[in-house]
Amino acid sequence: MIIPTPSSYRPTLEEFKKASERIKGIAIRTPLIPLRFYDENPEILLKPEILQPIGSYKIRGVYNWVSKLAPAQRAKGISTASSGNMAQAVAYVAKLFNIPARTIVFDTTPQTKKESIRKYGGEVVSKSWDEWVQYTINPEDDRCFINPLEEYGLIDGHGTIGLEIMEESPDTESIYVALGAGFLGAGIAFAAKALKPSVRVIGVNSENSPHFYEGFKHGRVMDTPTKPTLGDGSAVNLAAFPNTDKLLEMVMEAVDEVVLVSEDEIRDAIRYLALENKLVTEGSGAMSLAAALGVPKDERGQTVCVLTGGSIDAEKITKILY
Repeated sequence: MIIPTPSSYRPTLEEFKKASERIKGIAIRTPLIPLRFYDENPEILLKPEILQPIGSYKIRGVYNWVSKLAPAQRAKGISTASSGNMAQAVAYVAKLFNIPARTIVFDTTPQTKKESIRKYGGEVVSKSWDEWVQYTINPEDDRCFINPLEEYGLIDGHGTIGLEIMEESPDTESIYVALGAGFLGAGIAFAAKALKPSVRVIGVNSENSPHFYEGFKHGRVMDTPTKPTLGDGSAVNLAAFPNTDKLLEMVMEAVDEVVLVSEDEIRDAIRYLALENKLVTEGSGAMSLAAALGVPKDERGQTVCVLTGGSIDAEKITKILY
């Protein structure tokens, strides 16, 4: 069962504030933490969404979306197609509402991630890549389905991050955030700019998944097959899915610029955050800092980097740290 939200949906400031009220007590109002430094102050604040109950920002959009469903719709349960943070958010939120949850994952998804979803009570269904794509296009209709690339109703919940940043640090001049599907980046931009139109929101892609970077460059969805990347949580080829032209249009409307970061830059940012700020992030979560550190302070000004999530395998973080 698909509950469509039009691709033309652009939340107002009032709608972002209502979303903030809905998620109060469920999602943490994460603090702004100064990046640790030794010489010159880089003027970078960190927004650690890794501190959320599920370890990522996804709880904001999912809980808000489910809260807006009619009781009869919500009772059917919820589902999504994801192998990471969205999957855990759906299972966690379903548990809060005492409704069933189903997540379609890749057959290559690590067992640890599947177990995390099951621990929250979610049903896990494994499919091949082609089957996974087809499911997002034609999902089963027995649950309320959250399409990871078409559910614009996630924007106001995700965008509460932008409200919090500008309320707590009104002098912020730049916000850096990884771009996966783009709903987070767009939501933050729409909300932050509603309070301060001059603030710049910079989206970040990895060099191995430059989907929005190439889209901005050419003005249309480009075929960008993903290569292995530490930023796997935000890696996607928009050309593999229908209707992503609308998604690109929205992100181009909201975000000021998209920049690329290398695998080495992502690795260095993960390591710095873990060793200096004692914050363990996944690759996508560290991409914002990787990008900001590559820009002179006088160009970006007072900066906030959104650390989107912390789902990183123990083996991977061990190799990076040691």
